Amino acid sequence: MSGVKDFLPDQTADDTDEGWGEWRSDDPDAFYLENRPPHWG
Repeated sequence: MSGVKDFLPDQTADDTDEGWGEWRSDDPDAFYLENRPPHWG
């Protein structure tokens, strides 16, 4: 008899940052560059 853990994923799609509306980028600084204050010009 196979258990539940054999076919359920460890993490569901809605349990990720993207599932909560966050975005991911390959560049670790992209978030900070996009959300920099306007006075940084």
